[in-house]
Amino acid sequence: MKAVIMAGGQGSRLRPLTCDLPKPMVPVANRPMMEYVIRLLCHHGLQDIAITTCYLPERIEEYFGDGAAWGARLHYAVEDRPLGTAGSVKNVAGDLDETFLVISGDGLTDFDLQAAIAYHREKQALATLVLTRVMSPLEYGVVFTNQAGQIERFLEKPSWGEVFSDTVNTGIYVLEPKVLSMIPFGTPFDFSRDLFPLLLQNGEPLYGYVADGYWSDIGNLEEYLQSHLDLLTGKVKATIPGSPREGIWIETGAWVHPEAVLEPPVVLGKMCRVERDASVGPYSVLGPGTVVGQHSSIRRSILWDNVHVGAGAEIRGAVICDQVIIKPKVRVFEGAVIGRSSVLGMSSTIRPHVKVWPHKVVDRNFMVNDDVIWAGTCSRTLFGNTGISGLANLEISPEFATRVGASLAALEEPGQSVLVAADGWVASRMVKRALTTGVLASGVNVVDIGSTTLPVARFTTVLTTCAAGVYVRQGRRLPDQVEIQIIDEAGFPLSRPQERAVESYFTRGDFRRVPGSKVGKTQFAAGANQAYLKALLERYDLGLLNRRAFSVVLGYTSPGLRSLLPTFLTQLGCQIIDLGLDKEGGATPSAILHERELYTTQAADMVVGKRASLGLLVDGSGETTIIVDDQGEVVPEDTHWPLLSWALAVSGKDGGGRWAVPVTASQTVDHLAEKYHRSVLRTATNPRAVLQAVGNKAKEDPALLHPAFDALSFVAALLGLMAREGRQLSDLRAMLPVSGRRQVEVPCAWQDKGKVMHSLLESTKDQRRDLIDGIKVFHEQGWALVLPDGEDPLVQVYTEASTEDEADALAQLYMGRISEISDMGNAQLT
Repeated sequence: MKAVIMAGGQGSRLRPLTCDLPKPMVPVANRPMMEYVIRLLCHHGLQDIAITTCYLPERIEEYFGDGAAWGARLHYAVEDRPLGTAGSVKNVAGDLDETFLVISGDGLTDFDLQAAIAYHREKQALATLVLTRVMSPLEYGVVFTNQAGQIERFLEKPSWGEVFSDTVNTGIYVLEPKVLSMIPFGTPFDFSRDLFPLLLQNGEPLYGYVADGYWSDIGNLEEYLQSHLDLLTGKVKATIPGSPREGIWIETGAWVHPEAVLEPPVVLGKMCRVERDASVGPYSVLGPGTVVGQHSSIRRSILWDNVHVGAGAEIRGAVICDQVIIKPKVRVFEGAVIGRSSVLGMSSTIRPHVKVWPHKVVDRNFMVNDDVIWAGTCSRTLFGNTGISGLANLEISPEFATRVGASLAALEEPGQSVLVAADGWVASRMVKRALTTGVLASGVNVVDIGSTTLPVARFTTVLTTCAAGVYVRQGRRLPDQVEIQIIDEAGFPLSRPQERAVESYFTRGDFRRVPGSKVGKTQFAAGANQAYLKALLERYDLGLLNRRAFSVVLGYTSPGLRSLLPTFLTQLGCQIIDLGLDKEGGATPSAILHERELYTTQAADMVVGKRASLGLLVDGSGETTIIVDDQGEVVPEDTHWPLLSWALAVSGKDGGGRWAVPVTASQTVDHLAEKYHRSVLRTATNPRAVLQAVGNKAKEDPALLHPAFDALSFVAALLGLMAREGRQLSDLRAMLPVSGRRQVEVPCAWQDKGKVMHSLLESTKDQRRDLIDGIKVFHEQGWALVLPDGEDPLVQVYTEASTEDEADALAQLYMGRISEISDMGNAQLT
């Protein structure tokens, strides 16, 4: 006996789940709905199956193929236009020469189909409708039968005043081939509205079989969630993928951290991951490849394939479609649905029953109160505060990186070279290789110096006369992010016009493609670290430092620093007390920054216990160092600029003129400048502005890159200051003027940033201020800087005053002003 599965429905009531997916392919517990139907048919001996399709038919055929994997024999009939339920079956009439069964491909049931077939034959019916009893028949076709089971009346979607029966049509029929002759070919024709009323009118033997068991047509999003609950609680007799164990189904390759919590019933798909301190369940499904980040919580929710849930996110009673990126601290509430490939920005909130259509981007800190259907992406530019950044292998995928490489190479002439390097993280290396492919495809050569630091990459880009350089590193703010730093031929970060040029090519996709014989070549260059160290050591008084023989507690987790840091400190005459962090299993290059409290505690304890001169924790890119003084106290980052300016002044390495520092640097720098008869030049906060203000001397001396952006150079300068002043670091800190500082982030919609800045510009016009980067306003007790964030819907507020309380008061003042001006609280994404 043969069966026909009707699989042409669009599932419009399930949108946005079905925006780019036919309803039969919508997953239920990690299987398409139609797979449960095929398994049911095969279980009841109906292996010869015709499938009628219309909407996105290729998605169904690609997944099921010939059906051999399920023990079925499948063949397909595609409708050029919708023909109705009966009209679609007419399309396969040539194969139906005996009693056959018709079933919908987008429902969930465990009916005994053989019992329905036996009933049909017993009654010698021309058509038998499989019926079921429901509590509320208002949304279904109600069927009235007599005591013999013969159908007497149909009523489509009745009102309560018309409800005289609770038996409804399930869309499962047992039919004789004779009915096919009553269906017109190529014309829309429906079983319920056209064929069955015709059979009834003609007095044909038309019966209704009331089946026992579970049935749901999954007609809306509430029923979709309910079907999962019914499946997980055993109300449906169907197998769930994975090995069951106390209400938890785990498929091959799924991994759960020992400190994660699973509350059954839960389904974990293939290769999904649940990280430390995450909580999943009850009544939750994780699709294959889905990652649930640390400290996140998922309850009564369905997550499809390859969803990424960031740390600290909360998801309650929601449906999350394929490849959605949920960034840290996002909250998604009951009944919400997030469409495929959407991105929810950090700390955003999706209110109950909100639907976000596919491929949408919700900004950081944004609260979405209404459905997001037509709004597109809210992303502003390719480049942000830290170059190009995004989640590794999700936002920054190999395809994305290749496109970035081709965009950069489009700015260079064929035959020129671009330097590439990475910090040693596996994802960084992957992105570097993919980016290299894009560069080579444009006819531009690549100089690959392997795993090293960003300062080494800057130095070598200039030394090798490359047209540009690219450095890929683990994200410094989030451990699962990757950052792509692009530098120009002088070793400086790209200017904004240069960034826009790359963005233009990236957006247009207008890449240069050269013949195969003209593809660029890759040169793997050894010795970059050694050349950099040689040039760096020549800048410092090694005799002075060796005489002091400082003892240094050292910690780093990046393999790229192994051939740099110990060698460098040894050359400076330091006695190294190595914490051995690089030998810890699983540590990543920027773990120093992500697990800051853990590592600083270790370093501080060792410094005090060993009576060391200081402790150093260096991040994988070699730009940033956390410094612990001889008393075990962490040196605040806002004192780094004063210490560095002081060190350069006493060493004579500052050129004897002006100091270039960012506008955010402490006023302590000005006090030191006055003491040493120097001047201070404030610049924009980005590294390029500072480096350009120092002077474009990198072409003559590539090592002359500012120590503020090179951890090794900064450490050498600091040790030189300690040696020349003959004091411990804690004593030097005590000699600096005391001040209080604050840095806060104020949420502000993109469209409100201009209004905020204009209003503040007007309200402070009678006060002393600097407009170098943002608006810096001077007050009697200190200063406040208001600076719009270039990456997120935020405004940064920096303040400094003589006391912590005064700095806090200034911060509160400007936070209040920004909140008054901005209508962020009432903004909605529509």
